Amino acid sequence: MLIRQLAYRIYERSLARGIKQSAVPRCIALVISDSDLIDSASLDKLQHFIQWCAELGIREASVYVSVTDHASISKLADCIHRTLKDAGFPGKVVSRGLIADLKGDKPCTVNVSIGYGGKHELTNALREIMEEVRANKVDVEDIDGRAIESHLMFKCEPDLFIRTGEARLTDFLIWQAVYSELYFTDVNWEEFRKIDLMRAVRDYQYRQRRYGS
Repeated sequence: MLIRQLAYRIYERSLARGIKQSAVPRCIALVISDSDLIDSASLDKLQHFIQWCAELGIREASVYVSVTDHASISKLADCIHRTLKDAGFPGKVVSRGLIADLKGDKPCTVNVSIGYGGKHELTNALREIMEEVRANKVDVEDIDGRAIESHLMFKCEPDLFIRTGEARLTDFLIWQAVYSELYFTDVNWEEFRKIDLMRAVRDYQYRQRRYGS
């Protein structure tokens, strides 16, 4: 066990030396599922993940929890909020019908979405714009990309989009992540470690971003 821990620390330091601080992604997105958050240890790892982001110099992290059991959304949102509320990171926990703020001054903003995907986010943004048009606050001709973005729940446009455990997309941040670099890992959330995040960042830095071109 001691040898394994020593080897891990040596490898972590090696990865850290290979990461360029000047090219660390400013904002990242992470997708996990509700089945990943089955106990206190998996919830605590969410807090550890945000701390790892802060240590690497990542300024904002958006986490999407895909939901299979919609009846559990409220309970899961409460558990996540209680886990993160005293961690010192600013941000919010969002589900359908709930927005719970997180207070703190640590250098990484965290936004957690439980089952509130991009389709719902974009639909709500368009509804708000339509209400402004009806109220004569906005002219239809003035509606552009910036107008839509101003009504989105999540403002962060992730440089790096990480999916754990499988290689498929969700509809999270479908507007904001259009130019994100995608990183799929077969490491599931239960086994996800700081070195797995560091590998994702290192892989991101090896790429030449094309922004859709």
